[in-house]
Amino acid sequence: MSSTLIRMMSNHKFSILPIIILNWNNFSDTEECVDSILNTGLKNYKIFLLDNGSEDSDVISIKEKYGNEKSIELVFFSKNLGFTKAHNQILLRIIEEGYKYVFMLNNDAVIKKESLEIILEYVNEGKIDMLSCKMVDYYSPSLMDNAGHRILSSGEIIPIGHKENVEKYNQPLFNIGSCAGAALYSVKMLEDIGLFDEYFETGYEDAELGFRAINSGYKSIYDPEIIVFHKMGRSIRKVFDYRYTLKTQSNIYYSYFKLAHWQLIVLGFLPWLIRFFMISLVHFIFWRPKYLKIQYHAFYEVFFKSPVYLMKARKKAKVYRRIKWWQSLLEHEFFLRRDIKNFYTFMIKGEKSFYEKY
Repeated sequence: MSSTLIRMMSNHKFSILPIIILNWNNFSDTEECVDSILNTGLKNYKIFLLDNGSEDSDVISIKEKYGNEKSIELVFFSKNLGFTKAHNQILLRIIEEGYKYVFMLNNDAVIKKESLEIILEYVNEGKIDMLSCKMVDYYSPSLMDNAGHRILSSGEIIPIGHKENVEKYNQPLFNIGSCAGAALYSVKMLEDIGLFDEYFETGYEDAELGFRAINSGYKSIYDPEIIVFHKMGRSIRKVFDYRYTLKTQSNIYYSYFKLAHWQLIVLGFLPWLIRFFMISLVHFIFWRPKYLKIQYHAFYEVFFKSPVYLMKARKKAKVYRRIKWWQSLLEHEFFLRRDIKNFYTFMIKGEKSFYEKY
């Protein structure tokens, strides 16, 4: 049966919002997340509750609690596919079955009824491409988790407002993509630009997708009235080791050199190179060997170990560089302000960097 015919037969599903929630050995958080949706009393959604190869105890608990829930479809993977591949499998189904939007929600997040109602209003209007929620720290609700993503001229895609006061983010804004921990995506957009890049496993796939969408001419907005309380990386802590941090840094290099216009790469190369060696020097002087090892190992992995893979990905991504290079440049923020802040935070205040937490 052709995809066109499937869509024609599935028009009645346009008002139903598919919600993807992924569990991995964390049923207690998943239960709170799913119940926050069920307890809203709303009806026009369908939850795809995925299990990523969890232990038997989680599988049994999920089946016992939600096996007879009509608004939930259970999907069990025999092994841990990672965030990207697990979501892509269901996204393909969502596209084929003719849904209009898809909402992704981390299993360690809790959503309010009023927030879900607003999301459903956006779905019914059908006018947005990507929607970012006001993700708030579950344990410290006066602090932000994020309000979507922004991009630096160094190529890094980072969260907006992380650990800042929630009152600073009470106004709508445009960003360069949503955190997939609580994000609404247009299915039409995903059909056009593709799903998550399976170069990624767990982490940064949403950043790359957002940048790819913006480069393709789509828009991403943040609505501060949609509030989601997030426990911030409960699953990631289980795999937070050298390999994970190496992959994260590699993801940054890969994403930018895959997607950015060549003019931006040329313009930013010298500042990027100076920054790279200055940061290396600082961390050598203060002797932070873990950071140095990650930086240079990731550089080797992307540019020396697999340059052919990177160039093929860049060539394939040419069709997504639809906006002009100078339009993309306007989306970039100069990196120096953040680097100075990081220097103060990590060197003066003595707080650990991302790379030193494993």
